[in-house]
Amino acid sequence: MRHFLTIAACLWAAPLWAGEGAHFPAEISQDCRGGLAALYDECGSQFDVLADAKAEAARSGRIVLVIYGAEWCIWCHVLSAHLDGQVGIFSYQFDGQAALLMEGEGLDPEAAKALAAYVDETFVIAHIEGERAIDGDFVLRKTGAWEAYEKWIPFAYALKDGQFAAGLGQTEHGQDLLIRREGPLWYRGYDRAVLMQALRRMEAAAR
Repeated sequence: MRHFLTIAACLWAAPLWAGEGAHFPAEISQDCRGGLAALYDECGSQFDVLADAKAEAARSGRIVLVIYGAEWCIWCHVLSAHLDGQVGIFSYQFDGQAALLMEGEGLDPEAAKALAAYVDETFVIAHIEGERAIDGDFVLRKTGAWEAYEKWIPFAYALKDGQFAAGLGQTEHGQDLLIRREGPLWYRGYDRAVLMQALRRMEAAAR
């Protein structure tokens, strides 16, 4: 279900960390659905996205982290923002809808910076579109991830030799990975400490 908070204006918070992170697709054609997409190429081949990520991972000695999702999926954008080191206030906009995500209590800028640096050093991210693209689900099958896919997005998993090695769930060792806050300060986020644990587990499985 799509949850949106309509606001009059949206602000982007600058990431705390500007590293060497690699995200694919590297660019999205402005001719695709009016140039609205920010993360997922809804018109192009998802196998091309995966191939570019695998090539960069081979070149740099990093691991491919597939994030299977969709442009409308707010959790997909929230996960990307956390992996990029964004904190405080950041926004999501698509198809005339907007959400302002406000991170308050428990904010730890150093933890955000450490997480983003670790992701930059360890992973190459492939955003695979699973709703509008014609071959997104085939990527799941080709990489052996279909059986692990629990039909919710984002579905993130690490590859080893081009195949599913380990996935990111909603809990890690019994701890909740997702943070939900309702009310005026509506918020969707990830517990960065738990997310770091999960990513390290996935790295170990993929090495």
